[in-house]
Amino acid sequence: MRRTTICRSERAALLALVAGLLAGLAPALAAQDTTQARPDTSMPAQDTSQAAPASAPLGQLPATHVVATGETLWSIAQLYYDDPLLWPEIYRLNTSLIDDPHWIYPGEELGLASGAGVAQVPPAQETPGDTVHALPAPDTVVAVGPDTTAMFDTTQVVEAPPPPAEPTEGYQTIFDRRRTATQEVRDVLRAYANQPYRPLRRGEFYAAGFLTEQQKFPYGRVLGNTSIPAIPRLTDRSTATTFDQISIQPPRGASYHVGDSLLLVRIDRDISGWGGVVVPIGVARVTELQRRQVLADVIMQFGRIHDGHLALPLEPFKDPGQVRPTPVDGGLEGVVIAERDLHVLAGPQQIVFINRGRAEGVIPGDVFEVFRPAAGVPGTASEQMQVVLQIVHTRDHSASGLILNIGHPKLVAGMPVRLIRKMPS
Repeated sequence: MRRTTICRSERAALLALVAGLLAGLAPALAAQDTTQARPDTSMPAQDTSQAAPASAPLGQLPATHVVATGETLWSIAQLYYDDPLLWPEIYRLNTSLIDDPHWIYPGEELGLASGAGVAQVPPAQETPGDTVHALPAPDTVVAVGPDTTAMFDTTQVVEAPPPPAEPTEGYQTIFDRRRTATQEVRDVLRAYANQPYRPLRRGEFYAAGFLTEQQKFPYGRVLGNTSIPAIPRLTDRSTATTFDQISIQPPRGASYHVGDSLLLVRIDRDISGWGGVVVPIGVARVTELQRRQVLADVIMQFGRIHDGHLALPLEPFKDPGQVRPTPVDGGLEGVVIAERDLHVLAGPQQIVFINRGRAEGVIPGDVFEVFRPAAGVPGTASEQMQVVLQIVHTRDHSASGLILNIGHPKLVAGMPVRLIRKMPS
């Protein structure tokens, strides 16, 4: 077999040829970027046939950038900052999105808002002096590439403050106008001064009280609060407040149902010819039926609730809406029966009973005036208004009036009353 021998000159020529080929391929082979890891094989292959886009001009950087196929933090920094070594700045602005700077994926939206200050760093000025600048020879090949001699400390870059907001043109909302202290107080008071008018409210109707007029009512009895007190009581009597559960014994021959509303009352005293004075103390709603009692929740409270009080079926309330009573001349007259609660002097929000009711056409919302008639003797006062009453509850021959205005605090039984404003029927 014939052996082929390569001489030293041929071997040297072959090595020179390989070195030349490697030198020619050197520009096409990029150095391994430590900021890039091996591509994910599960993702679609990147299109490397497209050239990298040109870098954005200074001062015109967009707020965000959507990652395209084949892009890296290195190339994005080259695109917008004209310096690929500034890729840590992009990573710092997007740490909430990028877990590992070696991995970014197509479709991710990267923020570039704070990078404008980095990209717009002015170039260093030349200091005057006898500085000798070396000029390249005509035949000297100057390598063009990124200047890595001067690295900017991105942690020390101070961002420019945002520009002042332009004045709003046209109509300004309440959030744009600056209000004075007087206007703020006026707006708060307007919420109380401009409330919708209502001649009668539900709570006033239920809390008014009334006279029994010698009528027998199916009274139930409050047995007490069902909850065990955290502090031992000194007496056997238990009390209840709003949202407490109480036990009620229904009257004989009657039964309550779940959802029934009951008026909790106490009988204060008897008035000759008019029966007992019923004073409401709360409203309860039945929640559970048992063999010899029912359980109910207190939903409204007007006074102290304890065992021994009475319960009545709740009378339905008819809301009159926002209708105002109209003035009348020579209206219906009557007299004061008594005050519900005994007071030395009459005061606002107290309840007064008069001897006119549904049989005489009195309805809730009517306004009566208690007055002192003129004596007719020379030198004495003329007719004087004592109090103004608004009717909040009516019975067949009596009505309960709420004191609105007071001309004189002296109020006694037998004083005349007169209808001055009437609700439309």
